[in-house]
Amino acid sequence: MKKLSRQPAQKSNANITVNIHDEFVRAVFAHLELVIEFLKLYVGKTRDGRKLLKLLDLKRIRLEPTQFFGPEGRQRIADLIFWIPLKHGKGSAGVVFIFEHKSERKRSWSFQLLKYLVAIWNKFFCEAKNPESNDFVLPAPLLIVLHNGAKPIINKPMLEEYIAKIVGTKKFIPKFDYIMVDLSVLNPDEFGTAPLLRVILELLKRATDGTLYDVRKQILEPLAAIRDDEKTRYWIQQILRYMDKSIKSKKEELTPESIDEIIEPVYKERSTKMSLTFLEKLEKRGRVKGRAEGRAKGRAEGRIKGRVEGRAEGRAEGGQNVVLAALRAKFKKVPRHIETVIRQMSDPIALESLINDAIASQTLDEFAEALK
Repeated sequence: MKKLSRQPAQKSNANITVNIHDEFVRAVFAHLELVIEFLKLYVGKTRDGRKLLKLLDLKRIRLEPTQFFGPEGRQRIADLIFWIPLKHGKGSAGVVFIFEHKSERKRSWSFQLLKYLVAIWNKFFCEAKNPESNDFVLPAPLLIVLHNGAKPIINKPMLEEYIAKIVGTKKFIPKFDYIMVDLSVLNPDEFGTAPLLRVILELLKRATDGTLYDVRKQILEPLAAIRDDEKTRYWIQQILRYMDKSIKSKKEELTPESIDEIIEPVYKERSTKMSLTFLEKLEKRGRVKGRAEGRAKGRAEGRIKGRVEGRAEGRAEGGQNVVLAALRAKFKKVPRHIETVIRQMSDPIALESLINDAIASQTLDEFAEALK
């Protein structure tokens, strides 16, 4: 299959690749319905986990800020933090759920989790009216690490291996565990039955096993079966954006031909109605404009120029559509004045930032503030 074309060697940085995965995980799991399905699947595997889920009010789960100041004054940034109250509890009686994504094994995993947890507890303690009251309790922790690296994790890093082993001090070492979901060793059958969650986990697994571009049957077909609407189109856009960035990180690219080959056989007659993706739009617009100018001039230069201009126009329009789709998926309706401001924007970097703002904002007023 002629999907990938080699590009000139460029400077690479392992952190760039990791950030691509981090960005995608933060974006998709900011959707609470996915988080709930994830918890049911992986926390609900054990008897204690099922008991815990019965106690939690998952309908009131909320996304918490991930940037805050720890006890020593330094800023901590976790991937995702959620607050889940008890069904029959009050105040801080609930669970703080820290969801971390990792693409490679490091001994410091457990140490990072401990730092995040202590910083979050400190936040609850400082915000309490009377933390010394017997009614005040710190939230119970629920810690999960999602790993999608190419190499399986043989032994998950634990805090004990990070601390000096000296006789007489073992009893003072904090002991805690966490759930590790290692996609590299899981089969698709272990991704659950919720269609969208299966799609996301399959995609994250394929992003590091070398088969990311071969996604038609495993990813796009199940996604198309969910619903033929704007929300589905939004998820297809997110998937192809992630594919494009991941493949480019390997100094390759997702070509217009590969996009056609991946999408069109799935949607067939519905492809026009689906509007496909921002990627397909920008590539096809560039090809059409380039071919028209090329025929007029009779030279290849026209096609090249048309493709460049078409990509720029398509990228801006595609970015606007992704922002608006994210807002509609979350808030149903988008006020006309907000849509007007977004439609006037052409900077792809600013539009990409707005996508994250749309996902993270709890209200339209909060998004409007980010738009200023």
